Amino acid sequence: MSTRSDHFTQTKVTPDLFSDFLDDLTPHPISKDLGRVKNEQSIKQALKNIILTNLGERPFQPNIGSDVYASLFEPNDVIMEENLRFAIGNAIRFHEPRVNLIEVRVTSFAEEDRVAINIIFSIINSIQVQSVNLFLRRVR
Repeated sequence: MSTRSDHFTQTKVTPDLFSDFLDDLTPHPISKDLGRVKNEQSIKQALKNIILTNLGERPFQPNIGSDVYASLFEPNDVIMEENLRFAIGNAIRFHEPRVNLIEVRVTSFAEEDRVAINIIFSIINSIQVQSVNLFLRRVR
């Protein structure tokens, strides 16, 4: 007599290398535990948090962040785009050791008072290229 446990079924499960809580701390609908993001989504969320954090905003960690909001009120030109690219690149290099930064693209839309940021990176020990897109808008 054979039972179900006698058969070996191989499943393709990716291990959770990196995990983090959701930004808005919403609970899981069934288990009521805090929701989690895993692997690539965890790193993308961490990159967004680093970029959107102003310098000095975190208590006892004044060096974490990129201070991009200060650049949004500068004139929309090539110098502002280069300053943003430099600030974002440095923030990622110094505060996110899990990624290899490939490129930061900044595109400003002067008529709409917004900036599009595209971060291209790869995760350490991986050759797969990932990207994160952000839109920053100046609020008057």
